[in-house]
Amino acid sequence: QSVFLTEYAKVGGTNAVVQLPGSVTELTDGGTRQTTTHPTPVDEFFANKRAHLEEMRERKRPIIEAEKASWRHPEIDVLGELKKRIEPLLEESLYMAKGVGGPVRFDLVSYDGDEIESIVVDFPGKQVRSYADEKVRYRFKMQRELIEHLIFIDEGDWVNSLFLSCRFSAARIGQYNEFVYAFFKCLSEERLQYAEGWYDEHEKAVDAEDIQFGDWTVQRRCPHLKADLSRFGVLDGNVLTCQLHGWKFDLPSGRCLTGVGHKIRASKES
Repeated sequence: QSVFLTEYAKVGGTNAVVQLPGSVTELTDGGTRQTTTHPTPVDEFFANKRAHLEEMRERKRPIIEAEKASWRHPEIDVLGELKKRIEPLLEESLYMAKGVGGPVRFDLVSYDGDEIESIVVDFPGKQVRSYADEKVRYRFKMQRELIEHLIFIDEGDWVNSLFLSCRFSAARIGQYNEFVYAFFKCLSEERLQYAEGWYDEHEKAVDAEDIQFGDWTVQRRCPHLKADLSRFGVLDGNVLTCQLHGWKFDLPSGRCLTGVGHKIRASKES
C-alpha cells in the first residue's frame, strides 16, 4: 500500500485511502465525502512493519503452537494410507502419470528429527512403496506430521495445502515438471477425472492452430508452457527448439527431448 501511494502521488493521484487494521472510514453526503481515522499514523505503521509482525507472532504463538501440535497423528500408518488412497488414482491416471514419468520420493522426518522414512510414489509402476535406494528424479523432504495431517483431513489438494506453504525442501533432476504438481492437486476421484478429461480433450483436439517449419506442420503452441512457436521456435534438422524455455522436440516421433510428458503434434509433407 505504501509503495502504491508513493507511485500514485507521482502521477498526481490525491484520492487514495489507506485502510490499516483498525482503520474506520465514515461516508457522508451520500457517499461523496469520506473521513478516515487510523489507530496509528500511516507513516509510522509502515516504518515499523517488521516490529508489528514480530509482536503479532509472539502474541499468537500459543495459538500457532497448538495448531502445529494438532497436525501430529502417530496412530496413522502413513505408507499404508497413501497406498490405499493414491494407488487407485495411479491406476486410473493416463496422462498425468505418463507426464510425471518416474518415481517421486517423499522423505518424512520424524517428530524429533532423528529418523527419516522415505516413501516413493512410483508413477510408472502404479504403486506407493518404501524407497528401495533407486535413483529418483523428484524429491521432497518435510516433517512427517504434515503428511499425517493431510491424510487425517482427507485433503485432495496437496498443492494449496502443502506445496504453497513452502514447509518442505525439494530437489529434482532436469526441468521443472508441472505434471508432478498437477497430480498432487488431484488426489480425489472427482479432481482426477476432471484433469484427465482436460488432458484427453487437449490431446485429441483437431482444430488447434498449426504452423509451418519447412516441410513440417507443427502445432503453434509449445506443449510445455504454451509459448508461440511461430515466434520462439527454431528448427535444426528434425529437432525443434522452443527458445523461450529451451525445450527440444524430435518431430518425427513428437517426443520431448528435454523432459517427459510433453509430446508435440507434428507431421511432414511426403
